[in-house]
Amino acid sequence: MRRHLGADTLPSSPSASRQLTRLFFRHLARHYADGKPLAHLAASLSITPTHLTRVCKVETGRTAASLMTDRILHAARLLLASTDVPAKDIARHLGFGSQAYFTRFIQNHTGQTPSNLRRATA
Repeated sequence: MRRHLGADTLPSSPSASRQLTRLFFRHLARHYADGKPLAHLAASLSITPTHLTRVCKVETGRTAASLMTDRILHAARLLLASTDVPAKDIARHLGFGSQAYFTRFIQNHTGQTPSNLRRATA
């Protein structure tokens, strides 16, 4: 029946999972540096972390946690490369509870300390 009405030529609306993923990206862009866990972001979208992860995996091929990690890591790299702000202040700005945790985060994801990463991009 849709074909007879010409509805197949109309643009389809994004799926619910695509809409939810887009909403997650908007929330992530605003709140990645809050220092809150993924569960908090999921709750702000009125869904569970498991559902958020499932939806992101379907839409992007990546988990919500990995997308959040990449956003934080991108901001950290940018701040380390483009400013002289001490790593402890960058850590605080990005929501880390301590410089030590920030350093471990950077080392785990880049294989370098924040200071080595800064020198490598200078």
